[in-house]
Amino acid sequence: MLDTDKLAQKAQEAFSKRNYDYAIDLAYQILELNPGHPSARGVLRASQIKKLEALGKRPSAIIAVLIGLIPLIKVFIFKTFKKPAGILNAAESYLKNNPYSVWVRTVLGNALLHLNYIDSAIGEFEGIVALRPSHLTALKALGELYHIKKNIKKAQHYYQMVLNVNPVDFDAQRALKDLAALTTLKEGGWSDARSARDVIKDKKTTAELEKGSQLTREADIGDEIAALSAAVNQNPDSPDNVKHLKKIGELYLKQNNYTGAMEAYQKAYKLNPSDGALAMKVGDIKLLMFDQQINKIQHKLNAEPANAQLKDALHKARAEKVQFQIEEYARRVELHPTDLGLRFQLGAAFYAGGRVDEAVSEFQATVREPKRKLDSLNYLGRCFMAKKLYDMAISQFTKALESEAISNEQSKSIRYNLALAYESNKNPDKALVEYKSIMEVDINYKDVMKRVEHLQTSGK
Repeated sequence: MLDTDKLAQKAQEAFSKRNYDYAIDLAYQILELNPGHPSARGVLRASQIKKLEALGKRPSAIIAVLIGLIPLIKVFIFKTFKKPAGILNAAESYLKNNPYSVWVRTVLGNALLHLNYIDSAIGEFEGIVALRPSHLTALKALGELYHIKKNIKKAQHYYQMVLNVNPVDFDAQRALKDLAALTTLKEGGWSDARSARDVIKDKKTTAELEKGSQLTREADIGDEIAALSAAVNQNPDSPDNVKHLKKIGELYLKQNNYTGAMEAYQKAYKLNPSDGALAMKVGDIKLLMFDQQINKIQHKLNAEPANAQLKDALHKARAEKVQFQIEEYARRVELHPTDLGLRFQLGAAFYAGGRVDEAVSEFQATVREPKRKLDSLNYLGRCFMAKKLYDMAISQFTKALESEAISNEQSKSIRYNLALAYESNKNPDKALVEYKSIMEVDINYKDVMKRVEHLQTSGK
């Protein structure tokens, strides 16, 4: 019988020598014998990606689907019928030509986890995070997997990354609290316990332990910021400073002190420039600072509606925000070109900035994603309206209204835009029908009543 560990060593050596085809062949041989081999799948994926990079032939999403349509269908079927063993081969058949597919790799990672191939699952999910640092499913899976392996520090690291992306994620907050409790138990000599609650039966003691590990709620935020800042200044070269600075940033955000939060996260990013989530956090805080500035100006303008200087300041602040959004989301899309959520945000920024053709290009890509299809069609319609291509705008709005998953609010918004398109296209009768449809469910929606009255009066 072949020694898979020796084969894995040869595969790693082939990868190091950039002999990617040989490394791939060896990895496939290993996985046929041992699907859960701890390093073979990692070498396989790395070799596939490096080979495509060397050839400069990264496939487009459409071409990848066409080439791998049959294995992709198999992945879907095996996933639907919960057949993890079947997923392994089908997923690898697809990833052979498109190792960048986050969806297939996520399905594969979950299948490996279900089959208890823990190390292989970790490798797959860490590969996903390398491609897309803000992928919540992968980050949560890694937190769970490292928890299973009793690597508390790494589990905490990934759950904290979840909160960096989504600060209100309840599951990650609870997991971090439980991990903090386990850390306390381990330090107290109870490392063999299955969980904190297996050892601590006394409800009062449990409550005290959990109270100490809660995210800062009762504690004085200012004192904690001062203590963390002192720890950073006392040992500037400590790797713990990234963690401390993130916490300082979080605390400042709770106070709506965006300047303090920005400074803390920028320092953390400077210490760890490979952390894509930190870079995104800095950008998100900058947008919050723009919103804060705009709200202040708007508040003053509400008190002085005729103040031309305030109007100019508001227009300038909004334009600066849009320009920053375009630059920020363009940077993110460049790093994660297959992330349709980011491309949708970039399209919205292009539209707000009047760069309609570029917005159309983004929305024509995001319309393929089911959860963004409606909003993408609506934006496409508005883009074509801006270009005075009213028949094309009508087509987009009509497609959107045909969706079965449309909500009442979405229906009103899209129908209103459709009516505007009909008006602009010199078809008042059809516009009137759409406006009246809105009035039947919400007579106070925007200015539909005035528009109906105008169209009825002008039609006489």
